[in-house]
Amino acid sequence: MMQVKKSMGRLLPVALLLTLANTGCTLSRMVKQAKKQEITVQPNPLAASGEQVEFEMKATLPKKMLKDDYRYKIDVMYEAEGQKREHVGALNFDAGEYLYEDGKPTITKQLSFPYTPQKNRGVLLIQGTAIDKQKKERVKYTAEEQVAVGLNTTPLLMVRNNEFGYLPDTYKATAEGPATLAFFFDENQYTTKSYLGENLPVLDQYIMDNVEQQSITITGSQAPDEKGTDLAAKRAKALTDYYRSKLKALDYSNKKVDIKTSVIPHSWDALLEKVGKSALPKEQKQEVTALLQGPGTDKEKQQALQKTQAYDYIEQYIYPAMRYANVEIDYNRSRKSDYELYLLAKGIAAETVSADRLTEEELQYAATLTPLLAERRQLYEAAVKTTDKWPAYYNLGKVYTEMAHKDYRPKAKQALLAKAITNLNYASFRNPTAEVNYALASAHHLRGDKLEALQFYNYAIKLGGSEEMLHRIFSDKAALEIEIGQYDDAIESLTYSGDSYQTNMNLGLSYLLKENYEGAIRYYEKALELKPEDALAHYSLAIVGARQQNEGRMTIHLRRAIRQDRSFMEKALSDLEFSSYRGKPALLEATLR
Repeated sequence: MMQVKKSMGRLLPVALLLTLANTGCTLSRMVKQAKKQEITVQPNPLAASGEQVEFEMKATLPKKMLKDDYRYKIDVMYEAEGQKREHVGALNFDAGEYLYEDGKPTITKQLSFPYTPQKNRGVLLIQGTAIDKQKKERVKYTAEEQVAVGLNTTPLLMVRNNEFGYLPDTYKATAEGPATLAFFFDENQYTTKSYLGENLPVLDQYIMDNVEQQSITITGSQAPDEKGTDLAAKRAKALTDYYRSKLKALDYSNKKVDIKTSVIPHSWDALLEKVGKSALPKEQKQEVTALLQGPGTDKEKQQALQKTQAYDYIEQYIYPAMRYANVEIDYNRSRKSDYELYLLAKGIAAETVSADRLTEEELQYAATLTPLLAERRQLYEAAVKTTDKWPAYYNLGKVYTEMAHKDYRPKAKQALLAKAITNLNYASFRNPTAEVNYALASAHHLRGDKLEALQFYNYAIKLGGSEEMLHRIFSDKAALEIEIGQYDDAIESLTYSGDSYQTNMNLGLSYLLKENYEGAIRYYEKALELKPEDALAHYSLAIVGARQQNEGRMTIHLRRAIRQDRSFMEKALSDLEFSSYRGKPALLEATLR
């Protein structure tokens, strides 16, 4: 027995050594096989898009490289010149994380990292790691490999606005006109609803107001494509019934309430008015006007309208805004002096003065009397707390947006924009207009919330508004679509954005990114007609020249861009668009003169 034990004791170290040797051999074989892995990156060079650099990486391993009890991963890093290396992500070849393509383990993954100008020149690196699952400290690494260069910043050359102001001051010494609340309905429906875009909570506040009397007018409307001819009347009646029922439950002042209802009779005039104020191209407006003012029955006109180029726009953006009922409530108020208003508002904000000393409009107006953002924020916060009305939320959202513009700290800026979005959301719930939702879309856009911004741009367009407002919305919506690589969608949006500098610049960029250089030149030159000697337009045309290998165009426009804005000289020297000209006379001549 002792002999057997001695023999086993001698064998154990040998077995351990064999196991370790086998582990080392397996890891080494995996690393050796990894030299045949296939890595593709799209786009390459990497391109900045808004606040992010987004790309797709596909990794395919050799057949039978993966082993039981072992795992393999690929770390992805970006190293900018003069900057600390940044870990972007990893592709983990674990069970359930990869698929087989032609019998080879494959992962396709979307990756991104934050953009800053300091990262304009750099390389994307990968490094594979083979790991023993049982003893995780046993690893072997592949050599680092460069798989892409960066960054192409041309997609950032779009023109954005995203500016929205405070609400115009409507506080007047004379009696104020009626307050109007809009209620929108689903197609062919007349029941009230309390979710996004409705004003029922605001209407409840009017019902509870302690006043002697209220004069209310409720007007119903419907879109031409809706079934039945009595929907407008049913919508007006639904709101009348709601008001009466809530009045019994919420009103304790026994005020006198006079409610009148009316409907907008069916005619094509309302549609023509909205088409006239829409962002449709002039020729499409003329086509719709000629059709609706021409001969034929309503049914024939509706059928003909569906065949026009403008119908998709009308169905998506105009008809939803015609399915509504308006509630008008008439109040009278008097005005206090600016100094008195300011002192009372400060007292309300500090909770040393009763909130009922000022009306909603008086408190809102008092906030405009101070230029200090911190103080203005306090007054609008007091207005939110005491009135719960949409103008207070909207203006508070504007204050937070202004504060974000002035803050240089990325995290603080994001936090301020988040607060702006919260308040603009509340404003949107209470007052669903194109202006409010454009502000909300812009705040999301500034924060980098691309999907949310796109949703609110579309919602703002559907609500309708002035032609100037719709042009602004479509222009910034197109800028966002360029950021996310939807160039065809951007071009379509720019069809409805008017003939502005921003429109032509972004059309030029869209065609440039689609490699339609003649189209890009056409629109950049139109932008220069509107804004002569614009540095960005000339710089963009220089990029077109570089891509076309047209040294003359590149040199002339780059020289003009730098003449107007010296910062473009430094940008050109690091821009990948001019990499093939680096060190050559054409680029030196353009940048040094």
